[in-house]
Amino acid sequence: MAQQLDWSIIPDTLIAGNVLPTSEYKYDLFNLTTKDAICYGERTWGINLTWTDPSKSTNIRFQKQSGENSPIKFDEPIAIHVRGGNWLVYKVRDEGINLGWSDTPKFEWLFKGGTPGAPVVSGNTLGLYNTVENDHIMYEKRDWGINLKWYKDKGEHDTWTTLGTVAGDAIKIGGTIAALL
Repeated sequence: MAQQLDWSIIPDTLIAGNVLPTSEYKYDLFNLTTKDAICYGERTWGINLTWTDPSKSTNIRFQKQSGENSPIKFDEPIAIHVRGGNWLVYKVRDEGINLGWSDTPKFEWLFKGGTPGAPVVSGNTLGLYNTVENDHIMYEKRDWGINLKWYKDKGEHDTWTTLGTVAGDAIKIGGTIAALL
């Protein structure tokens, strides 16, 4: 599977260095395509994530499965916590990307794009990989939820096609869209 290297980690110090697990929000997950960082934000559809200017705050912290405070390494399982939300996890949902929240850390994320076992350095390009979905997460426009997709879904789920089909079917059978929703 191709790696989708669409991310960088920005530290609160704005000085490149090893990415460390911490109980404080010291990082942003910065998307290189949209030039914004992930943050908590309420939405009608999908997970409550949105985009923000990374210069305004830090929204992310990481935890290692081992509990150690040593640098996070490429291909090492980690948990990601979003300020205002909770632990970010894979979760099947009807709208938007299959992401959800957990009250406890789930070590289902890996940083990709570097030598396995080498420390992840902030400011460098990397991929964000989920071991439950077995895929990279990437920026791509979509109508439902935050503009994120799994790499294998590239080019899909980006229009109101499904709603249009449902509306057309409702009109054909004399129903209403509201009745179907």
